[in-house]
Amino acid sequence: MRRTPRLCAAALVLAVTLTGCGLGSAGAADPTAVARPHGRCDPAVHAALPAPIRQRGAFQVAMVPDTPPMAYYAEDDATIVGFDRDMSQAIADVFCVGTVPMPTNIDAVVPGLAAGRYDLVLASLAPTAERRKKADFVTYYNGGQGFLAAHDTHFPVSSYEDLCGRSIGVVVGSVQQGQLDQAASTCADAGRPAWRISLFPNGNAAVLALRSARIDVLYFSISLTQYVASKSPGLFRLAGRYKRSIVALGLKRDSPLTGAVHEAVRRLMADGTYRSILDKWGLQENQLDDTEILKGQS
Repeated sequence: MRRTPRLCAAALVLAVTLTGCGLGSAGAADPTAVARPHGRCDPAVHAALPAPIRQRGAFQVAMVPDTPPMAYYAEDDATIVGFDRDMSQAIADVFCVGTVPMPTNIDAVVPGLAAGRYDLVLASLAPTAERRKKADFVTYYNGGQGFLAAHDTHFPVSSYEDLCGRSIGVVVGSVQQGQLDQAASTCADAGRPAWRISLFPNGNAAVLALRSARIDVLYFSISLTQYVASKSPGLFRLAGRYKRSIVALGLKRDSPLTGAVHEAVRRLMADGTYRSILDKWGLQENQLDDTEILKGQS
């Protein structure tokens, strides 16, 4: 269902993104829209593609379009833009093909890879041990985590103990959900009241819950939390940063594409394309100097 401007405003999209409905639901993008190559085409690399991708002329790329500035809807409420969108097309350019963005939710991307619904995933994925049971990964971004709070609050968050006694919003299937689950004894060990976790299907729902004071803190990627805080200083603030974590694009486990995609990312880092995309989205501090393959493991 297409979103109306009124619903976008209710979700605070205009307040937290540069252009239009950037934190909306994933259903509006045209799944048949193919972005064409931009000139980094290598015919030898193209020839090595699996036949279905060569015949299709495009990678099917899973993205989560409610995480600006990584991926979000532009003002037409249909086109996905952002760092991951640009990076996916730059990779595809090396293979002489386009890209078809496949909007989805974070908890569906790895199962979707395993089922063959996507060729690649660029969705701020941390290559956790659990995810590596089902997928291969190629690193491309130095991410991290952040805590977003209402602008009129003053508490800092520098450790999990600072969350004790508060209501914390996380996105279902995110790394942050898993980390809080693992740290569940933190408050009891410190003799403090337990935190309360609220789960949300996507970043849009979580930001709206924070705006309406249904949660005290949103715990999510540093890219999104810092972006929202910078675009809406009268509504939100960055309450704290947490440890860095490597972000990687995902492929089906033992995919024949893994090595070639790694080489494409390496080329983009070497020729300056990667840096120019980081610069475009104000993400220079998250640059990686090199890329590596993290193969699926049992």
